[in-house]
Amino acid sequence: MTLWTRSAPLDAAAASQQEIWSYAPEGRARKDFLLEVTSGKPLDAAALKNTPLEELRAYAAKLAETAERLYGDPGTSERVTHCPCCAAPAETATEALRVFAATYRRCAVCGHVFVSPRPVPEVMNAVFASSEEHSQLYVDHSTLDIRLSQVIEPKLDWTLKAYEAAVGGAPTNCLDVGAGGGHFVEGLRRRGFDAEGYELSRSSRAFAQEAFGVRLREEDFLTSPPKLRDLITMWGLLEYTPNPRDFLARARENLKAGEGLLIVEVPRFDALGTVVQAENPKGIARHMDPTSHLNCFSDSSLATALVEEGFRPIAVWYFGLDAYELAVQISLRLAQETLFERLADMIPAIQAACDAGRQCDDIIMAAVPE
Repeated sequence: MTLWTRSAPLDAAAASQQEIWSYAPEGRARKDFLLEVTSGKPLDAAALKNTPLEELRAYAAKLAETAERLYGDPGTSERVTHCPCCAAPAETATEALRVFAATYRRCAVCGHVFVSPRPVPEVMNAVFASSEEHSQLYVDHSTLDIRLSQVIEPKLDWTLKAYEAAVGGAPTNCLDVGAGGGHFVEGLRRRGFDAEGYELSRSSRAFAQEAFGVRLREEDFLTSPPKLRDLITMWGLLEYTPNPRDFLARARENLKAGEGLLIVEVPRFDALGTVVQAENPKGIARHMDPTSHLNCFSDSSLATALVEEGFRPIAVWYFGLDAYELAVQISLRLAQETLFERLADMIPAIQAACDAGRQCDDIIMAAVPE
């Protein structure tokens, strides 16, 4: 079954274009959505992710050990019964990838990829809340300025542009759910916006307080009393949770009717980076990491989850770190520390081609409440 089709110009190299995405689930009338589509994001990946190969190899080994703790005991695991995005029976899903001790399966209806069996939520939350490893990238002082200028600022610009197009003006009350080290909250505040965030990780909350003076909320967003917002963002959150639609539903309850905007960033499965990692599963240190990423999305699965929870997609942005991943995995396989440096100048051009051709491992989607 094909849930979604798209009507788009043939010029795949265009950095920005409009497309019509059509949603036609079985037995229901088709719905059309006009989306503003952007591809590509300049990024000095070598400077942002400057970890030596030996440290990457050691980090991947630690993730493998964590995966064994999470998935090694069948008594603390549960089998997924339905696709987390479209609710199709999980028994129709096929094996897509094995990483460490975990199996990723792909939904036959919407293309969503999810770990099954997976750790029960209590086990997953306990490991994540106490783990320094999963948050180390976001609490690194050495890359603070690069992350703010090359990651946060472009996302802020794109978010505010989408808000102005969809709602008009600028948001006055913003919430970042799964705020990491507080970078996006800080970015909003530097531009004069009222912003706060939720974050589970203790080390990330401590970093936000130390680096920015930002006190992130540690309580559960899903059970906190609702508070109406203009803008809610979820940067790299939904892949961590066993039930991503719960967060979308809760966001819908906290957005101002007819005025709010939701921004969601998730990893994409249909990407060069996924293929590279599938060929080198012992060296995975990001993206298809089952110790934290229970989900990996397709365009169809993300759009389906948003529409089914009462949202209308209006804009999408494609980019990724696939070329960086390719250079890293080649260097790890050949065990040559200097090889990555020799390949680094090729990363921007290769990544631009991946982004334009939608073989990138990241997607951001903006949606308004219906």
